[in-house]
Amino acid sequence: MVVPPTRLFLFIVLLAAACGTPQAELPADVRSSARGADDAAVLRLAETVLIGRCMRRAGFDYPLDPAELRNELAAPRPPTSLDSAWPEDDEKRAAAAAGPSTAAVPPPPRTRLNRYVEGLDPARREAFATALYGDPTTGPAVEVTLPSGTVRQSRAGCRSEVLRRLYGDLDAYVRARISKDNINPLVQARVTTDPAFTAAQARWRTCMTKRHWAVADPAELTARVAETSATLPPDQQAERSRAAAVTSARCNRQASLSATARRLTPAAQRRVLADLSVPLTDLSRREQAALPYARRLLAGEDS
Repeated sequence: MVVPPTRLFLFIVLLAAACGTPQAELPADVRSSARGADDAAVLRLAETVLIGRCMRRAGFDYPLDPAELRNELAAPRPPTSLDSAWPEDDEKRAAAAAGPSTAAVPPPPRTRLNRYVEGLDPARREAFATALYGDPTTGPAVEVTLPSGTVRQSRAGCRSEVLRRLYGDLDAYVRARISKDNINPLVQARVTTDPAFTAAQARWRTCMTKRHWAVADPAELTARVAETSATLPPDQQAERSRAAAVTSARCNRQASLSATARRLTPAAQRRVLADLSVPLTDLSRREQAALPYARRLLAGEDS
């Protein structure tokens, strides 16, 4: 799933410093960890430090949260597998996945930055967002078209100012960065428009209709089950979900839907990477060029 960036989403993932000197921006253990961090983590943290400085110049606090800084350095690379993009075709696993959850998912922790923003009055909060992201709905913006829609990033605001400082051409960097971050959805979009996949999906629909589920795809099936089960007791809701999941898995296997998707995926990945070869090469060059400064910044050698 691809979700275009929003102002509030980045409140959670962007971290920063509270004081004016590089030594105070990062605790000693974070600076030490940064020395051994991979290139991507170093660049993310350098962006954070520079955004904090920019926001303070704009008249806002951008509070330091050491735990979040450490998490940022330790964040794993996003998964590259596309297996989860396709519906389950094993009945037992489908039934288990549709059963009641055994553990509640905890809400994301509230950082000092979250609390600071929440404490601002509405007008001040809006001004904070504009200072950070500009206004992507008006004025000049970088646009990237994805299968889910068009992503716009304002060319104004601290976020864009920092990206421009680190990587040079803002438009080229943002377009390449968003494309790289959405390679999996781009591959998925190519697979799902392949005639072999659409034929398999048509077979799945026919199979589901025969079993009294006239739905276009597994996503619609999930929504339909939720809608028709809303007034049932929890145990009956769970049982209905399991029954629908098992039916879908049987039709999936009968139609070779997931098998077809898995067969088509390698060629689709190669095609997407070939289409993006020029911007991805340029992105790598820009990031490598930014690394020496980013490492000096995190070491406290730049003010």
